[in-house]
Amino acid sequence: MGQAWAPVSDPIDMSERVVLCFDRDHTVSVNGHPKRAAVPIGWVRYWAHETDIPVWATGNQHLKRECEIPGLAEAQHLWEEYLHNDEYTFENSQSRSHIKPARCDGLRLIQDLYEETFFYQKFRFIVVDDVDVSKLAAEGPWTHYFPWDFVAAVEAGALRRSRDERLQEPPADSFSNEGVPVDSTDEPDFEIQQRTMDEIKQELRTQDGSNN
Repeated sequence: MGQAWAPVSDPIDMSERVVLCFDRDHTVSVNGHPKRAAVPIGWVRYWAHETDIPVWATGNQHLKRECEIPGLAEAQHLWEEYLHNDEYTFENSQSRSHIKPARCDGLRLIQDLYEETFFYQKFRFIVVDDVDVSKLAAEGPWTHYFPWDFVAAVEAGALRRSRDERLQEPPADSFSNEGVPVDSTDEPDFEIQQRTMDEIKQELRTQDGSNN
């Protein structure tokens, strides 16, 4: 009999680099599901601030400020200003005039950004969302977890970020929501956001320099 925390889609290939994407509402503890386990916000902040795992806010963009992580506007900026210098085309939605892309479209943007920039690497994109987006597994290297399944998998040590290393469960003092702002901003200026974005910018500058 399978465990309750089994992912909706395929398991992680141990050779792939992990990118984490988090929804917010009914997913993370600042606005968790009323009847199911939510991902502690401290976990999201821990992986973003204390590890080299890229972490993105792909649902309600309030999570950008609450966790000091980049979101869809930052991903679109990187694509348009540093990668292709043209507007990113969303399949099923518009993002102009502060209209957030449809859920799967925003996730496709994250995938395209990493696979275009780091074309020589393999990736596994993990999305934690209370809405089933497992259909993305048919389009690329996506693994979807419902938040309650994700929490159980992390606690059981069932998730790995590489062949030899588990996706580490954050320390107990990462569970607190204290001091987390509830407002948001369209122009975040946080060190961790810049670090995640700077990795992509630096890679593109290096590639551009080697081609000249």
